[in-house]
Amino acid sequence: MNKLLPVPKITEETEGCSKSFSGFKLDLSSAGVGEGLQYREIVEMKLWDYPGLKVSEQQIGCPELMELRLIYGLQGEETDCPKLFAEQGYVLTVQKELVTIKFENRQGLVYALATLKQLFVKSGEHYVMQLCKITDWPTVEIRSVSNTFSWYAGYGRLGFDMQLWGYDEWVEYLNICSDMKINQFNMCMYGYWPFELPSHPEAVMKNYPVKVWNEESESWVAVHYIHPNLAEEFLSRLLEYGHKLSMKFFAYVGLNSYNGGYPSIYKSKRMKLPENSKFINDFDTLCLSQPDTIEYLKDSMRAIARLGYDGIDFEESEEAWWFCDCDRCREKYLSAASSPAEAKHIANYELLKVLYAAIREENPRCIIGIRAWREPPLEKDPEYLKRMVSSIPEDVGLFWAPGLYCSEGEFEKWAKAFGRDRIWARDTESNAVSSCLGRLIRIFRSNGLRCDEESNHQYLEEDIRQHIGSASLGAKGINGYMFEWYGFFLHLFAHAHYGWGSCMEPEDFYRYSIETVFGSRLAEDILYVLKNMFTIHESQMSIFPTEFPFARNKVEARDIPAIQKAIERHEAIMSKLYSVKKAIDGHERLKVYSLHFKKLIVANMRNRVIYDLALASINYDNAKTEEDKRRYLLEMSRHNERNFDIVKRNYFDVNPVAETGTKSCMIPYHELKRVIDNELYPDKRDEQPIYLGVEALGWLWL
Repeated sequence: MNKLLPVPKITEETEGCSKSFSGFKLDLSSAGVGEGLQYREIVEMKLWDYPGLKVSEQQIGCPELMELRLIYGLQGEETDCPKLFAEQGYVLTVQKELVTIKFENRQGLVYALATLKQLFVKSGEHYVMQLCKITDWPTVEIRSVSNTFSWYAGYGRLGFDMQLWGYDEWVEYLNICSDMKINQFNMCMYGYWPFELPSHPEAVMKNYPVKVWNEESESWVAVHYIHPNLAEEFLSRLLEYGHKLSMKFFAYVGLNSYNGGYPSIYKSKRMKLPENSKFINDFDTLCLSQPDTIEYLKDSMRAIARLGYDGIDFEESEEAWWFCDCDRCREKYLSAASSPAEAKHIANYELLKVLYAAIREENPRCIIGIRAWREPPLEKDPEYLKRMVSSIPEDVGLFWAPGLYCSEGEFEKWAKAFGRDRIWARDTESNAVSSCLGRLIRIFRSNGLRCDEESNHQYLEEDIRQHIGSASLGAKGINGYMFEWYGFFLHLFAHAHYGWGSCMEPEDFYRYSIETVFGSRLAEDILYVLKNMFTIHESQMSIFPTEFPFARNKVEARDIPAIQKAIERHEAIMSKLYSVKKAIDGHERLKVYSLHFKKLIVANMRNRVIYDLALASINYDNAKTEEDKRRYLLEMSRHNERNFDIVKRNYFDVNPVAETGTKSCMIPYHELKRVIDNELYPDKRDEQPIYLGVEALGWLWL
């Protein structure tokens, strides 16, 4: 029998196979009225990757059609979780000439069809299935993924990966997630807004200047960028499509951070930095003592509430080291607090209540959540936890709870304090951190430079550990970050599998999931590539001055053996990648993963150049003469250009943005070029740093 992902709760196999079929004949006589479901439409939507399979409601005889009988009701079935079984469960039975699906709610039908597809086995031009009975339900009610609709847009970048998608790409991704039984999308909207805001049209992502590489003339071309949803509005259609498949949508936005372009444009409205401060990240937060900034935030949240989202998840800024130093904020917040972090919380509790009322006024059914209290100390005092609970409305869900840098007991403390039904997510952000690496790949500890010595612990295995803990404790939901999709499919597989409910060992899961999706023939090569790609981030050269909290280790002489080993296996990895991509491109259904392997190929091409860069960097650090230092600086410069030559020919958003007044780019090339050139040509020094993505600035405490 085919492997299934996520693994169902109960599977009973029977000897033999179904008849050969090329489509389904629907029997809706026992389906009931239910929710007014359009059954045929849902069946056809779930067969999105089997366009050749016919679906008919005609009862005329057709030997090539398998009868698919939908039955409303799950009476007589025993499970250990009757609530979730009724809401999302199903019983799927495959017989010789009949498939039956029992369900009580739309989600159950959607997930039964997702499982049914995985049973298909190609037989000539048709399909057959193993005879079986599957009784299935989730362990966790909410299984969400956080995606980037826009991410620091206009502040640290413009857009990459899914931030550049239109409707068709989003639907394809949503279909894949629905097949994995994910049931909520948290759509991150950070930076200039990706939707129309008539009260402040200047705050949306329209006509933003950018230089893109033109391969035709081999030169940079200046253009003005418009977010895809503003070029041609599609969010409303996407929400409508997803709702038919029982997918909920939450807007994931800042609680006074990166709320549209307003803080970037109106610099006098920002929080005021303390005098003589070395902090530079004042560009994303608004001074909450100015009434018009509150009105702007209310206007923005009302507009979001009108977009059709099922909920809004606020993220409190992780910045904990300073707070607005204007006279009014000093008097109102800082004087009442023991630290800048506490002043931030006091101000944000007040703001949350204001925005809560504005949202509920616009949409009374809108669910509201928050990600907060993420700064040290992560182990909170019990009395402080009580104050946290009492500081926010009692129906606000928690979209962040501890998981890293503290014991599992801390998570249990939070769950007890807030209640398990308010825990929607934890610190499962390994994909978010990987997404900060400028399109390089880091999934496992084996992918990076001495990762066990790093202060950041965001790796896929840590996400899995936290998902298992959430399921075991009976939390309301889990959330997996999918801030970058291409190259990171394994993250989605893990969020889906462990959210549905599993305690499978991570190493067993990696192989199992890849074999399930890609087949055993390709699995060995794919797993080898993902495990053995060795990524050194360009900021890990010792000459690179800007601190990057997600990859702090600098290359040293002791790393030479690891770099040489990576060079030796580079060709084998590339060969496997090209072979896998060719097989996937020629496969009717797997071709949806083609861009993942294109991304992996490009990333590993860059890796090989960065190995040369790293060796030159080590030689520079250990050079004894000025002549040798200059020679190695020139070599580093050459490799930096080689690397960027690959980057600019493959990606759209590769140049610094500076509209905030602080230059930033997630591609390290520019800052590395600046500091190398400063050493080579001291008479032409450029003293303006180019920061590595504004998202890193609040995490320097790691």
